[in-house]
Amino acid sequence: MIELDYNQKIQSLKDASSQVFIKTNENTEISFRQWGEVGPILVMLHGGYGSWMHWLNNIYELSKKFRIVVPDMPGFGESELLPYLPTLDQYAQILVDALDELLPDEQYNIVGFSFGSAIGSHMMKFVREKVLRLTLVGYNRTGNMPFKRPKMKSWRDVNSKEELFEAQRFNLSVMMLHKDEKIDDLAITVQTLNTRGGKVRSLDIVATHDLPARLLGVDKPIDIIWGEFDVTLINGIGNAKDRMKELIPEVNCHVIDNTGHWVQFEEPEEFNKIIYDIYK
Repeated sequence: MIELDYNQKIQSLKDASSQVFIKTNENTEISFRQWGEVGPILVMLHGGYGSWMHWLNNIYELSKKFRIVVPDMPGFGESELLPYLPTLDQYAQILVDALDELLPDEQYNIVGFSFGSAIGSHMMKFVREKVLRLTLVGYNRTGNMPFKRPKMKSWRDVNSKEELFEAQRFNLSVMMLHKDEKIDDLAITVQTLNTRGGKVRSLDIVATHDLPARLLGVDKPIDIIWGEFDVTLINGIGNAKDRMKELIPEVNCHVIDNTGHWVQFEEPEEFNKIIYDIYK
């Protein structure tokens, strides 16, 4: 395996976290990292082939006013793989049960990115009164457009660090980040660590989703945050906003200009400000 350079930002945030492993009924260990000591609890769910590092550019600032709880969901990052391929409802229930053990007497909010937005939406069926608010980031299951993953380059079949970085830079440019200058060594390092940590295809889990119908039964406030140029919105941002407003008239839609799918990494200051405004 091609070795990556040491990254101070990643290591510093890891060192600043407290890590707990929760064992599921399947004897699968789920890693939860936590930051912050005051304020509302934000349970932040990463995207497909992701980990806690999908929130790398947000944790430090948000942890000043919130308690941040970030799992590596089963089959990703430092968490173990489940012994079977779960449906999305089974996966959501497993996470709800783990959070019940981690936060037995506390209410929390869910902030889910991409794959995590689908997971968070399905979790709402099982959380009872534990969850106060749901925020979806890069949500693309609008019911009127297919999800189409752009053609990616293989990062596995490379022979050098230069080839690895070239493949990951391309993949980030076609799927995750809109502005080329944001595809720096940090973004590529996070993408590489995350994809190496993936033990299951997120699309195989999310294939069993019931969205957007599942959101119609949610009786808590829902916010959606998109990047203006999110490539997963096949029909564009305007269509996505209109569609979700049509389905859920009270939904709050937020768009960050000139930004792609991984909006919280690309424009962290604007994203964090929206989170502050939502949860103030």
